[in-house]
Amino acid sequence: MTNRAVVPYQSGPYGDPPTTRIADYGRVLSQLLYQLRFDLLFFIPICTLLISIDIPEGWLLNNKAVSGLGIAMSIFIGFRTSDAISRWWEARKLWGAIINISREWADVLRSHLSPDHWNNARTHRMVQFQVALVWQLNFQLRNFWHPDLRRMLDQLLQTMKLPSTSTVRSLSSERAAEIQAFYQDDWINDWGRIQLVEVSNRFTDATGGLERIRNTPIPAAYDMVVRSIIWVFGTELMLTFKELKSPITGIMLFVTFIVAERIASYVEGPFDRDGSSFSLPLNGICSTISKDLVPGELDFGRFQTTTNPSRWD
Repeated sequence: MTNRAVVPYQSGPYGDPPTTRIADYGRVLSQLLYQLRFDLLFFIPICTLLISIDIPEGWLLNNKAVSGLGIAMSIFIGFRTSDAISRWWEARKLWGAIINISREWADVLRSHLSPDHWNNARTHRMVQFQVALVWQLNFQLRNFWHPDLRRMLDQLLQTMKLPSTSTVRSLSSERAAEIQAFYQDDWINDWGRIQLVEVSNRFTDATGGLERIRNTPIPAAYDMVVRSIIWVFGTELMLTFKELKSPITGIMLFVTFIVAERIASYVEGPFDRDGSSFSLPLNGICSTISKDLVPGELDFGRFQTTTNPSRWD
């Protein structure tokens, strides 16, 4: 057998896939503790009180009752976690679809226009519509924004001769009218108009899915029941370990259950102002779309994209 030379791989300019490093765990933990601050403020005095006083035996559940409550708690936490991840992942898939839709929008335009029409300022405005739409959708879903990014969108809308108060709906209507104008002016044929409308409709479908996730939180009654079971079970578990002369173990388990339930609660809202470790990187996604469609044209100011999931914005 002949020895084969080992050829080292080369790296490209496209960046590495996002990954959370061990060095980032401290940042993630600090974000989590910040979100748990009110739970911990309530938890610490309760634990201190229950550990320091003698609890009558009649207040304690027997082992079978604690086990049954633990099973119920596991089911509720498991369901809530599964539902939270499903909501988060569905939102991410819809935004992934919007990335593809945005690229299709520019590609379909280019495929149906002559070179002269493609290089026309009117066509460039049509491409800018998609960029304005994704940023406006980002801001409407979250209802907060980086000031430099808001300024960037306002400048883009001003360039397009549109008001800074434009919404996703008004921008979609303006774009639909422009598609019709392109058709009436014979810039595109009937098939081109159909394709552009189909791309626009897919964007509208994705927008509706994202708005559904945003505007439909988990039922309040379910949220209350899950949290109540966690606290009742955690209290009984802590008291049981106190009787076994191991209160620290009980406290640690109690905290673990609270953290598990709260993480699921935070992930349920992928557009909330919960911190980058729990929400979607919408600014990063919109920046990717902007660079694909109008490279080098927009001024993001102080905003910098990152592939670090603990610093997503």
